[in-house]
Amino acid sequence: MQGSVRRLTNDARSSPRPRVHVLGLGSIGTFAAHSLSEIPHPPAVTLLCHRPSLLDAYRDNGNQISLETREGQKIDHQGHDLEVFRDGNWYAGAASADASSPETSIIENLIVAVKATQTASALERLRHRLTPQSTILFLQNGCGMIDGVNAQLFPDPTERPKYIVGVISHRVTLRKSFDIIHTGFAATSLGLVPKLDGSQETLEQNYLLGALPLSPRLNATAYNYTDVFQIQLEKLAVNAFCNPLCALNDAENGFLFTLPDMRRAILKEISTVVYALPELRHVENLRERFAVDRLETTVNAIIEKTFHTTCSMVWDLRAGRETEIEFINGYWVKRGRELGVPTPINVELVEKVTRRNRS
Repeated sequence: MQGSVRRLTNDARSSPRPRVHVLGLGSIGTFAAHSLSEIPHPPAVTLLCHRPSLLDAYRDNGNQISLETREGQKIDHQGHDLEVFRDGNWYAGAASADASSPETSIIENLIVAVKATQTASALERLRHRLTPQSTILFLQNGCGMIDGVNAQLFPDPTERPKYIVGVISHRVTLRKSFDIIHTGFAATSLGLVPKLDGSQETLEQNYLLGALPLSPRLNATAYNYTDVFQIQLEKLAVNAFCNPLCALNDAENGFLFTLPDMRRAILKEISTVVYALPELRHVENLRERFAVDRLETTVNAIIEKTFHTTCSMVWDLRAGRETEIEFINGYWVKRGRELGVPTPINVELVEKVTRRNRS
């Protein structure tokens, strides 16, 4: 039986307070926006709607974000501001391009939850509103998106915003726009990317790093960058085995238990790349943490928990959408080439998924 409805309202027009913009309103972006409302003294939240139909979807959902817990409790949060992208500009709420001036205000805190392949193009629409004082949290699957953003949008290091890497392990299903089910409670890991000069803000200095761990549902922890990078690589190792092989076989995760030799071979390749990464050269216990046996144990545990889950890459191939293979297996291929480490299995999987995507 479904639990009672608990409604919390945030008035974004009250006294000035920190503001967080959310770009990418799929399952993870919606979950992040919902979780922001549960921070004590929550920030004002602006949902960035990349198409006008999302405004209608928000109204149709009662002008709120709805979340259903695993126990069946429904929790709604209201009071978000919305901006919509029309005719090359962002406009507040339902204002039309003829009736309102475009939004040009500086974005101080931005959570990016678009698909990895869309990161640079989505941020290009906001480039003029981002400054070196802005903070961008990349809350996405995959690795390598920041490199693309720097190359395409911020080639000058002095003009770059501050970056936070986010790794989210919660399982969230999007029932419809702004209506999600929290199917698996887990954790969120955050790490501030150091500037080229080695400087780094503290929790007290960076709003997102200090505020997000206060959301009980998000269950976020701030780490130093080296630690969060290792957490990111562990998740990437799991996805590099699970996603392409399920996608190519149009299968649920449980199918992966039939591929023990492939699992070990691809994890051996990945382990070798990790051992060669210069940014982890001086990390203690790196060999134990990324040993093939340990990675296999991690992968098997996740497959067991998600036995009947159909991963996103399967759905992407079924729908003919671009997959994130470039930022999953493609990341291992790229780093392997840089370091002179052969990655033939990852190369083959990238080629097969890309070819299937184009057929």
